[in-house]
Parts: sequence; structure tokens; C-alpha cells
Amino acid sequence: MEHNEILNRIYDKVASLGEAKLELESQLARIREECDSLYRINKELQVQIDDLTEKNTSLNKSGSQKTQEHDPVRQVTKQRISELVREIDDCIAMLNK
Repeated sequence: MEHNEILNRIYDKVASLGEAKLELESQLARIREECDSLYRINKELQVQIDDLTEKNTSLNKSGSQKTQEHDPVRQVTKQRISELVREIDDCIAMLNK
């Protein structure tokens, strides 16, 4: 092989490597943009999660307070229902006699 042929092959390979480098740099830029976009979305979603967690905690606290406030009412209602059931049982027992 002549020196010119060898040099031409080297130049072709260098040119090919240069094109490959440019393509890889372009891909890297796109991947970085996508990564930045995903990072922003992740950050926004994390803020939403934090807000919803705080709201959930607040609702759970207020719900447990309401349950405690209505607990005496529930107790009285349960007692009244039990009394009515006993009366019904007594009536059924009398009817069966």
C-alpha cells in the first residue's frame, strides 16, 4: 500500500470518528435536557406529595377529633338501641307464650 492510501484511510477514519463524536454529543445534549425535564417534574410531584400528605394528616387529625366529640352521642345511641332490642325480645317472648 502506498502512503497516500494509508493517509486517506486515516483521514476517512478520523472524519468518521468526528461525525460519531458530534452525534454522541447531540445525544448527550438531548439526554441532559430530558434529565432536567424529569428532574423538574419530579420536584413538582414531590411538592404535590408533600402538600397532600400534610392535608391528609390534617384531615386525619380533624376526623379523630370529630370522632372523639361524637363518642358520647354514639354511646347513648348504642345504649338506646340495646334497650329497644331488649324490649322487642321481651315482646316476642310474650307472644310465644
